[in-house]
Amino acid sequence: MEIKLVQTPAGETYFDPAGVHIAPGDTVRWVQISGFHSITAYHPSNDNHELRIPVSAKPWDSGVLLADDPKRAAAFEHVFTVQGVYDYFCKPHEMAGMVGRIVVGDPGDGPGTKPFAYAPGERWKSVPEVARAAFPTIDEIVEKGTVLGASAALK
Repeated sequence: MEIKLVQTPAGETYFDPAGVHIAPGDTVRWVQISGFHSITAYHPSNDNHELRIPVSAKPWDSGVLLADDPKRAAAFEHVFTVQGVYDYFCKPHEMAGMVGRIVVGDPGDGPGTKPFAYAPGERWKSVPEVARAAFPTIDEIVEKGTVLGASAALK
Protein backbone atom coordinates (compact mmCIF):
# COMPACT_ATOMS: atom_id res chain seq x y z
CA MET A 1 0.00 0.00 0.00
CA GLU A 2 1.36 3.41 -0.93
CA ILE A 3 0.35 6.73 0.62
CA LYS A 4 1.44 10.06 -0.85
CA LEU A 5 2.54 13.04 1.26
CA VAL A 6 1.32 16.16 -0.51
CA GLN A 7 1.53 19.91 -0.18
CA THR A 8 -0.29 21.93 -2.84
CA PRO A 9 0.98 25.27 -4.22
CA ALA A 10 -1.82 26.88 -2.14
CA GLY A 11 -0.32 25.32 1.00
CA GLU A 12 -2.87 22.55 1.66
CA THR A 13 -1.26 19.46 3.16
CA TYR A 14 -2.61 15.92 3.28
CA PHE A 15 -1.97 12.19 3.17
CA ASP A 16 -3.41 10.56 0.03
CA PRO A 17 -5.27 8.38 0.90
CA ALA A 18 -5.95 9.46 4.49
CA GLY A 19 -7.52 6.14 5.46
CA VAL A 20 -6.58 2.59 4.44
CA HIS A 21 -7.65 -0.92 5.44
CA ILE A 22 -4.87 -3.51 5.22
CA ALA A 23 -4.15 -7.05 6.39
CA PRO A 24 -1.79 -7.93 9.25
CA GLY A 25 1.74 -8.26 7.87
CA ASP A 26 1.19 -5.67 5.11
CA THR A 27 3.72 -2.90 4.54
CA VAL A 28 2.67 0.72 4.06
CA ARG A 29 5.03 2.95 2.11
CA TRP A 30 4.65 6.71 2.40
CA VAL A 31 6.16 8.65 -0.51
CA GLN A 32 7.11 12.30 -0.29
CA ILE A 33 5.57 14.11 -3.28
CA SER A 34 5.87 17.77 -2.30
CA GLY A 35 6.66 19.90 0.73
CA PHE A 36 8.15 18.55 3.97
CA HIS A 37 6.35 16.03 6.17
CA SER A 38 6.70 13.34 8.82
CA ILE A 39 4.80 10.13 9.44
CA THR A 40 4.46 9.91 13.22
CA ALA A 41 2.33 7.52 15.29
CA TYR A 42 0.10 8.99 17.98
CA HIS A 43 1.98 7.45 20.90
CA PRO A 44 3.41 8.74 24.22
CA SER A 45 6.95 7.87 23.07
CA ASN A 46 6.49 10.49 20.32
CA ASP A 47 6.62 13.71 22.34
CA ASN A 48 3.97 12.47 24.81
CA HIS A 49 1.13 12.35 22.27
CA GLU A 50 -2.08 10.50 23.13
CA LEU A 51 -1.91 6.73 22.57
CA ARG A 52 -3.96 6.00 19.42
CA ILE A 53 -2.36 2.75 18.17
CA PRO A 54 -2.75 -0.80 19.56
CA VAL A 55 -1.09 -1.14 22.99
CA SER A 56 1.26 -3.92 21.85
CA ALA A 57 2.18 -2.25 18.53
CA LYS A 58 5.55 -0.58 18.02
CA PRO A 59 5.31 3.20 17.47
CA TRP A 60 7.16 4.89 14.62
CA ASP A 61 8.40 8.32 13.61
CA SER A 62 9.94 8.93 10.19
CA GLY A 63 11.48 12.26 11.10
CA VAL A 64 10.85 15.08 8.63
CA LEU A 65 11.21 14.09 4.97
CA LEU A 66 11.87 16.80 2.42
CA ALA A 67 10.70 16.60 -1.20
CA ASP A 68 14.27 16.35 -2.50
CA ASP A 69 16.07 15.14 0.62
CA PRO A 70 17.54 12.68 1.14
CA LYS A 71 16.50 12.07 -2.47
CA ARG A 72 13.62 12.85 -4.82
CA ALA A 73 10.47 11.04 -3.65
CA ALA A 74 11.92 10.15 -0.26
CA ALA A 75 9.97 7.32 1.34
CA PHE A 76 9.29 5.71 4.70
CA GLU A 77 7.95 2.18 5.27
CA HIS A 78 6.36 0.42 8.21
CA VAL A 79 5.16 -3.19 8.53
CA PHE A 80 1.90 -3.56 10.47
CA THR A 81 1.67 -6.87 12.35
CA VAL A 82 -0.80 -6.11 15.17
CA GLN A 83 -4.51 -5.84 14.28
CA GLY A 84 -6.30 -2.64 15.22
CA VAL A 85 -6.58 1.07 14.44
CA TYR A 86 -3.49 3.24 13.98
CA ASP A 87 -3.77 7.03 13.97
CA TYR A 88 -0.79 9.07 12.82
CA PHE A 89 0.12 12.66 11.96
CA CYS A 90 2.61 14.94 10.24
CA LYS A 91 4.62 16.84 12.87
CA PRO A 92 4.93 20.09 10.87
CA HIS A 93 1.27 20.01 9.73
CA GLU A 94 -0.78 18.39 12.52
CA MET A 95 -2.39 21.78 13.24
CA ALA A 96 -3.41 21.92 9.57
CA GLY A 97 -5.25 18.60 9.96
CA MET A 98 -2.64 16.42 8.21
CA VAL A 99 -3.49 13.09 9.81
CA GLY A 100 -4.12 9.54 8.67
CA ARG A 101 -5.71 6.36 9.91
CA ILE A 102 -4.83 2.75 9.13
CA VAL A 103 -7.09 -0.16 10.06
CA VAL A 104 -5.19 -3.44 10.19
CA GLY A 105 -7.51 -6.44 9.94
CA ASP A 106 -10.26 -6.23 12.57
CA PRO A 107 -10.45 -2.78 14.21
CA GLY A 108 -10.99 -4.38 17.64
CA ASP A 109 -11.39 -2.10 20.67
CA GLY A 110 -7.91 -0.62 21.16
CA PRO A 111 -6.90 3.01 21.79
CA GLY A 112 -7.53 4.12 18.18
CA THR A 113 -11.21 3.16 18.48
CA LYS A 114 -11.79 5.19 21.65
CA PRO A 115 -13.00 8.81 21.77
CA PHE A 116 -10.24 11.42 21.63
CA ALA A 117 -8.87 12.39 25.07
CA TYR A 118 -10.16 9.09 26.51
CA ALA A 119 -7.52 9.02 29.28
CA PRO A 120 -7.24 12.49 30.85
CA GLY A 121 -5.33 11.11 33.83
CA GLU A 122 -2.41 10.22 31.55
CA ARG A 123 -1.69 13.90 30.76
CA TRP A 124 -0.86 13.11 27.15
CA LYS A 125 -0.87 15.82 24.48
CA SER A 126 -4.36 15.71 23.04
CA VAL A 127 -5.15 15.50 19.35
CA PRO A 128 -6.01 19.04 18.15
CA GLU A 129 -9.64 19.67 17.12
CA VAL A 130 -8.66 20.39 13.50
CA ALA A 131 -6.87 17.03 13.35
CA ARG A 132 -9.75 15.17 15.03
CA ALA A 133 -12.12 16.48 12.36
CA ALA A 134 -9.83 15.32 9.53
CA PHE A 135 -9.78 11.59 10.34
CA PRO A 136 -11.90 9.33 8.13
CA THR A 137 -14.18 7.09 10.21
CA ILE A 138 -13.19 3.53 10.96
CA ASP A 139 -16.44 2.23 9.42
CA GLU A 140 -15.83 4.14 6.18
CA ILE A 141 -12.27 2.80 5.92
CA VAL A 142 -13.38 -0.80 6.52
CA GLU A 143 -16.26 -0.44 4.04
CA LYS A 144 -14.33 1.30 1.23
CA GLY A 145 -10.76 0.04 1.76
CA THR A 146 -9.26 3.48 1.05
CA VAL A 147 -10.61 6.92 1.89
CA LEU A 148 -9.28 10.20 0.54
CA GLY A 149 -8.58 13.02 2.96
CA ALA A 150 -10.77 16.12 2.78
CA SER A 151 -8.20 18.14 0.81
CA ALA A 152 -7.50 15.27 -1.61
CA ALA A 153 -11.20 14.68 -2.19
CA LEU A 154 -11.61 18.26 -3.38
CA LYS A 155 -9.05 17.84 -6.17
